[in-house]
Amino acid sequence: MGQVQERVSLPAFGRTTTWEEAQLVLIGVPWEGGVSFRRGTKQAPALIRAVSPQIDYYRSECPTLEKAGLFWVEPETPFPFTETPDWVYETQVCPYVEHWTEAALQAGKRVALIGGDHSVPLGAHRILQRFHHSYGVLHIDAHADLRPSYEGLTYSHATILYHVSQLPAVEKIVAVGIRDWAAEEAEYARSLYPRLIVYEGRRLAQAAFLGRPWSETVSEIVSLLPQKVYVSIDADALEVGYVPHTGTPVPGGLRYEELFFLLETLQRSGRQIIAFDICETGGEELDAIVMTHLLYRLCGIALCSGSEK
Repeated sequence: MGQVQERVSLPAFGRTTTWEEAQLVLIGVPWEGGVSFRRGTKQAPALIRAVSPQIDYYRSECPTLEKAGLFWVEPETPFPFTETPDWVYETQVCPYVEHWTEAALQAGKRVALIGGDHSVPLGAHRILQRFHHSYGVLHIDAHADLRPSYEGLTYSHATILYHVSQLPAVEKIVAVGIRDWAAEEAEYARSLYPRLIVYEGRRLAQAAFLGRPWSETVSEIVSLLPQKVYVSIDADALEVGYVPHTGTPVPGGLRYEELFFLLETLQRSGRQIIAFDICETGGEELDAIVMTHLLYRLCGIALCSGSEK
C-alpha cells in the first residue's frame, strides 16, 4: 500500500495535504458487500469528495478547521462485490482499513472512515484497541446492528455493533436513535446492560412530546460516555428527507441540528473523539452533499475535542 510518508492526499475540501502535515486521516471505504436492500453506498466516498468544494470551510465551533491538514485516501476502484463477500471483507476491506488506521495512529493523527456500508469500521476498532486501553462508542443509527450474522453474512451492516461489543477495549456503548431492530437484538442489548445502553427513537420522541428538553436528554447521553469516545454515524439516523437514497431508510429520525447539538455537547464536555465514521450515504449527489456537510463539521468537532489524557 505504499510508503505513506511520501503520499499526498487526494483533493478534498479545497485542499491537498502531505502526510507530514496531516492532522486527520480520512479513509474512504467504497464497500457495500454487506448491504441487504438498496445499493449505491460504495459510490459515497468518491461522491462526497467530489462535492466537498461546494461547501464553505469556516466553522465557528472549530476556527482552525479551515486550514487543518485533512489527508484523504481512497482505493482507485470500489472493492469488488462477489458471491463470497465475507472473504473479500476479511482479505481486502479489513486489511485496508487496518493498514491506514495503524499508520495514522502511529503517526499521532486521528482517523475518520467514510463508508460504504456500516460493516467497514471493524478493522479500525481492531487497531484502536491496541492504542487505547479503553474507550466508549457513541453509535447513532436507525438500526441496532447487534446481530451476530445477517442473511448469511458475518460482516454486514446489521452486525457491526455486535462485533464491536465483543472487543475488550470497548468499555461502554451508547446507541442513540434506534427505531428498527429485532427481538434478539433487544435481548442481547439487555444482556449487556449497563455496558450497552440504547436510546430508542420512539422513546426519545415520547420524551420530547411530554416536555423533556433535548438538551436534558443529550446531557444524560454524554454523561454515560467515558473520556475517550469513538463516534459512529449511520446516515439513516437522520430523517429520511436528508438522505433519501440511504440503503435501509426508516421513518422518523433525528433532525440535522439535533444530531449536531449532541455532537457539540460531546465536544464541550471535554471528551476526546479518538476516531469516527460516517456510513450508508446513498449514491446520489443530494445525499452526498448532506453528508459532506456532516463529515466536515464532525472533522472540526473531532479535531477540537479534548486532548489526550
